[in-house]
Amino acid sequence: MWALSFRVLRFAPLLFIGVSGLLVGCGHAPVKHVAEPSALMHQVCAPGTSVRSVKGAVWLKASSKEASGQFPALVDAPSPDQLKMEVTNLVGGTEAVITVQGTKYRVEVPHRREKSERGEQSWGGIPLRWANALFLGRIPCPDSANISVATARMDEKGELVVEIPEALGRFQEKYIFRMRQVEGLAWPEALHWERKGIAGAPPVVVDFKFEDPESKTLSPKKWEAKSSQGEVKVRWRDRQIELMR
Repeated sequence: MWALSFRVLRFAPLLFIGVSGLLVGCGHAPVKHVAEPSALMHQVCAPGTSVRSVKGAVWLKASSKEASGQFPALVDAPSPDQLKMEVTNLVGGTEAVITVQGTKYRVEVPHRREKSERGEQSWGGIPLRWANALFLGRIPCPDSANISVATARMDEKGELVVEIPEALGRFQEKYIFRMRQVEGLAWPEALHWERKGIAGAPPVVVDFKFEDPESKTLSPKKWEAKSSQGEVKVRWRDRQIELMR
């Protein structure tokens, strides 16, 4: 059965980072590398970029050393930098309200102030910088400040490797995309992301999987994120979008 306990609320920030279904277009067809790696990078980063806002309902499942659980939630992402999630129980009662503003989060538990918490940047090793993007239906990719210095190449497995060099105020990053064709375009079905560790610490590594591309936007309606410290899976039950004008 689906279950939720107050222990589960401790993993709530993980939902922001960090499966099967009907496929659109060419199904499981492999990507034919007729485009340059830089062009493929733009294709795999394109899903969901036309989405301005989204509302709806999701099923979430998480597993970590802190807590685990599965439960429904109502999602409202009115803009690329705002996200509100109402975690509900099976009878529709509110268990928690989670908000994300940029890279900061807040968890409020009705009538249980001691369970409320705040934080920022990441939880369980998964960056919150991608919270809103993932729920909007976008793919973790280099941001606009780093895209000009990104290099793209194909590896021996036929996967797309995008790298960001280290510089003052910028961490070294690597994105490895496994792709298939959807509607004639390269679509990311998996992403391995890593960032160089700070002060000798091991690198931060997150693996993403994406499925069930949405018609028009190609946003994944099912996705999951996994780090060494936790894992989250999201499946949209009802998804209402507003497109960019």
